[in-house]
Amino acid sequence: MVIKIPKKVTNNFQGVVLFSDLYAQTKACYNQEIVLDFEETKLFESNLFAVLSCLIAFWERRRNKIRFTGMQDSIQNLFNIKKLENKHAQKRIWKCLVKSQCFTSADEELLSDYLENKIFPNRPEITTNPQLKMAIELCVAETFRNAFVHSDCKEVFIAHFFSVYNNKLFISIVDQGKTIRDIARTDEGKILNGVDAIDWAVHDGTSSKSEKQKGIGLNTIRQFIEQNQGKIQIVSGNGVWKQVKHRSFSKTYERSFPGTIITLEFNLG
Repeated sequence: MVIKIPKKVTNNFQGVVLFSDLYAQTKACYNQEIVLDFEETKLFESNLFAVLSCLIAFWERRRNKIRFTGMQDSIQNLFNIKKLENKHAQKRIWKCLVKSQCFTSADEELLSDYLENKIFPNRPEITTNPQLKMAIELCVAETFRNAFVHSDCKEVFIAHFFSVYNNKLFISIVDQGKTIRDIARTDEGKILNGVDAIDWAVHDGTSSKSEKQKGIGLNTIRQFIEQNQGKIQIVSGNGVWKQVKHRSFSKTYERSFPGTIITLEFNLG
């Protein structure tokens, strides 16, 4: 199977639902070759490597062989191509090719190390005040914790992208556990659709866990995003929801993602 990757893969609606489309095309593949053709691709915003890694891990668990073709120099520079030249490279391609971090437990020390050494090392081109840095780290930690606690997933993938052009930071946290619809519950016990489930999850006072297990919650993250004039985008099952500054938008997509993608966008300036 050959899959052509679009010209631009960015943090917009088309960029995130691309991965729902990829899953729909490949969910029946077992012990096959899946070729990702990047010949037309000019731009791939690297926080979305978390979603690509998640899908590659799924494909490889089903004994599929993954191959990449047609990469232009600008795209090759985003990938760890040299690692594949080693004959003893690890069998799981996402580990040596795609630049993202996989966590197999809710160990927050490992997450802190990733935040300090990968996302927030000393960068002359990026300046972040300590209060903003701490708030961003809290938002990522809460999203990371939710993935393990609420979705019962075995892996969480995280990747980030700095836009020096407009001084923004994008962080994507992805899992293939239960969707938000799977875990959402209301006082009335109603079954929610994908969009309504996300809307339920981002409002105050909602949780699928007991009071003792509640963290700061998606509602608090959403409020901080609003104050920061940033953006939060969530894809879970067939629900797509985003908030840009103080305005929210939602849509039911025709294809489902087998888990949850949360992308947080922060203004650093």
